[in-house]
Amino acid sequence: MSDISLNEEDVAAVQAIVSAFYGDRIASRFHAGSITSETVELAAHLITETEECSKWIDSIPNPKDLLTPANSIRKWALRVIRAAGEPFIRGSVRISLTCKLTRGLQFKSPLEASLR
Repeated sequence: MSDISLNEEDVAAVQAIVSAFYGDRIASRFHAGSITSETVELAAHLITETEECSKWIDSIPNPKDLLTPANSIRKWALRVIRAAGEPFIRGSVRISLTCKLTRGLQFKSPLEASLR
């Protein structure tokens, strides 16, 4: 995966999302120097595949075609993280325990493996 340029808000959004699913201990491993484009893409998929978070999907279009160039997927993933991360940062997101456990378990290992 290629490198990705993240601003402080992007990093805070990724950390807040990871923290909501896995806790602060795991989220502390996600910082500007460790987050890769794969991490951003996985975090975006974690959100979009969490059923309780369907409002994110409605407001942010999915890629039209998964076979589009990787750059389009990365741009889409950043839009998802930026839009969806704000409620996580504020601590106002509501995720059902069932969705959190199901989707959290699905993405934990790939997210951690995506770090540098």
